[in-house]
Parts: sequence; structure tokens; C-alpha cells
Amino acid sequence: MLLDEDPATLIHHTIGNFNIHPDKTAIGRINESLSTLQQARDLRIRDTEDALRKLSRSFQNLATQHNETTSAHSSTDHASRIVELDTQKFRVAKAASDLEIEGERLEQELEGLRGKLHKLDLQGVEGDDAARTRRELEDPTVYVQIADSSHDQPALTF
Repeated sequence: MLLDEDPATLIHHTIGNFNIHPDKTAIGRINESLSTLQQARDLRIRDTEDALRKLSRSFQNLATQHNETTSAHSSTDHASRIVELDTQKFRVAKAASDLEIEGERLEQELEGLRGKLHKLDLQGVEGDDAARTRRELEDPTVYVQIADSSHDQPALTF
């Protein structure tokens, strides 16, 4: 196949008539958008890395505190302390129970003594009538009354 014109001229005219300027503009806009997206992505990655570093430092601090706390806290000491406190609690409860029983016993004894006191108060200083009569019969003292003739009252008692 023979060409009427020179191939270089044909290619040059084809390129000249072919409008690639809108395509170049579109590719420029795409490259610009890609650049903007890359910058936004890099910024987001930097912010995320900063947050990750802060969280890592915070985690290390908390892990150190946790390790110090767990090493300072001995579970066997804790268990023995709980057992000791339970023992003290039961001793106190037993002592309270014993004191309550003793208090009730003393209250009963007090009521009995109050009853005896009441009986003695009713008898008076000289005792009841039967005891007084018995005492007068057993008493060797003799009472002699000399009557005053004018007053009919005993004037002298021996």
C-alpha cells in the first residue's frame, strides 16, 4: 500500500487535529486530587500514630502501676489477714454472747434479791408477827408496868 503523503506529515497532521487538551486537563485534575488525598491520608496517619504513641505510653504507665500493685499485694498475706480477722470476729461474737448470758443471769439474781428485800420491808425492823411473838416468849426481860393512878397510863417500864 502506497501513501500519497509522507507518513511523518500524516502523523503530524493527525496529532495536530487530535484534541488532547481536555484529556490533559482531566489528568491534571486527577493528579491534583490524588495529591490532595495523599496529603490528607498522610495527615490522618500522623494523627493516628500520635494517638497510638500516647495510648502506648499510657498503657506502659498503667502496666507499671499494675505490676507494682500486684507485687506489693501478696495473696497469702491477704488470706492470712482475712483468717485472722474472722477469728477475731468470732471471738468478739462469743464474748458478746457470754456477756449477754451473764447479764441475764445477773438480772434474774437481782429480781430474786428485790423480792427478798420487798419481803423484808413488809416484815419491818422487828420481823413478822410470828417471829416477834417467838422472840417475846424467848426474851428473859420482864416488863413491869407501874400505873400512875391519875392517868391510867404506865408511868414506868422496867
